[in-house]
Amino acid sequence: MMLPLAQSRADEASQNLVLVGEDEWYPYAALKDGKLQGLAVDILEAAYAAVNVKVSFKSAPYARCLMLAESGQEVGCFDSLKDSKLMKTLRFHQEPIFRAEIGIYARADSIELNLKPAALKGKIVGVTHGYTYTDEVDNDISITREVAPTDLSNLRKLVLKRSDYALIYTRVMDYLMSKHAGDLAGKLRQVGSIGQNDLYVSFSKKHPDALKFSILLDQGLRKIKANGLYHKLEQKWRIPNEH
Repeated sequence: MMLPLAQSRADEASQNLVLVGEDEWYPYAALKDGKLQGLAVDILEAAYAAVNVKVSFKSAPYARCLMLAESGQEVGCFDSLKDSKLMKTLRFHQEPIFRAEIGIYARADSIELNLKPAALKGKIVGVTHGYTYTDEVDNDISITREVAPTDLSNLRKLVLKRSDYALIYTRVMDYLMSKHAGDLAGKLRQVGSIGQNDLYVSFSKKHPDALKFSILLDQGLRKIKANGLYHKLEQKWRIPNEH
């Protein structure tokens, strides 16, 4: 029979979790000063703490992050859209971590305004390796995709006229424009939007702990949204350049 102390240690161990976050997607998740930082990191840490789970983080490029979750090597990867492509191979929780807008960007001399996904038909569109951009965009076979390893590379290709448009989350764009002003300032502008989208942890369907931790994450997110902590974290990251 297991002793109470041994049982206690087993229970404690079962409430530790490791998640993989993207290494270059600030202000949501990025490797900075040797550790993963960002809005999503803080929200996940707070949500799990609310349900007595201690979460630690690894970082990886997003395509590898997804692969690690899909293969069952890791419990989950963040931040992901809950779209039909990813839902085939990954498990999603119910409560989004946050909402964010995907912007459509063109060169500064563009006179276009208020473009929607339909405007991308037949165009060369810059995308980042491994990312998904909603079913409407991802399933449109008329779009020629100019794939870049990072969002910054995606934008540089747009400046060089390798693409007609680039798809970048607006808050990521704001950060990159300030961080890489020499490359980008005055050269690009937002000309449309894919819309506001919910982002999630994409949990493994093969890892034995994934279902438990997906349920606990929903519980924790609801708690911190109800007690005001979620709002405080949003305010903390309102101006990411201050971090």
